[in-house]
Amino acid sequence: MNLKYPLPKDTQKNFERIKFYCSNLSLLLDKYIGYEGKDNWELQAKQKNEIFAKIANNSSFDKNFIQAYHMRWQRMAQSFPYTLKFQASPEWRMIVGLGQSSILETSMTLNRISGIPVIPGSALKGLAASYAMLCVLEKAERLEAEQDENFKAIFGTQNSAGKIIFFDAVPIEAPKLEPDIMNNHHQEYYNGQTAYPAPYQNPVPIYFLTLGKSTKFDFAIAGQDNTPETKKLVSQADTWLKAGLSEFGVGAKTSAGYGYMTLL
Repeated sequence: MNLKYPLPKDTQKNFERIKFYCSNLSLLLDKYIGYEGKDNWELQAKQKNEIFAKIANNSSFDKNFIQAYHMRWQRMAQSFPYTLKFQASPEWRMIVGLGQSSILETSMTLNRISGIPVIPGSALKGLAASYAMLCVLEKAERLEAEQDENFKAIFGTQNSAGKIIFFDAVPIEAPKLEPDIMNNHHQEYYNGQTAYPAPYQNPVPIYFLTLGKSTKFDFAIAGQDNTPETKKLVSQADTWLKAGLSEFGVGAKTSAGYGYMTLL
């Protein structure tokens, strides 16, 4: 493809020289996007597919950089008085942050500076809370679950912070990217453009990137002191998070089999 880029001329010249060999995935998805045509800054579905395929096939994370990033994360997690860690990887594929704002229509949660895929600690905390609320306490409402002292102490309330820290999960080694596709059928019907779905309405393909099953992540949960009560809460949060990852899955499209994790 003969593409142009919405970049300063000197940056565009350098990028055209190196093409898709930039190792920062955040830059590739947010900044270094090429467009066809002279005046129309708009990507077609075919172009998005080609972009994702090129990124998945050509993008290579620097192993030394991944290791350094992981070591920095480990030192931060171990700086707390009491920390439990474990590792897990997707049973199949995983995509976190699919619906975030993006010029490519779909997105992925990345560390903004390094471009390394991460699972936000806020998502993991929410997953553990959902599992505890629905499967352990058997409550349909958050306020009901907060009547449990352990739940309240771990996750907090609207008026008070929880005592347990859920870290972002980070990859242990270079992640594997895999392009994927979903087809939206009867878009005109769901958008209210027609009164009924019909077989002549064409499906609308949407392309996106996923993390493959070989991507291993490190997880950590910590307490701000090492008292027996805090250790008990950290252990309970650890149990709930592990169960949530394996039984609920994390990220988007879990109902289609994405995001379920295998403990290592």
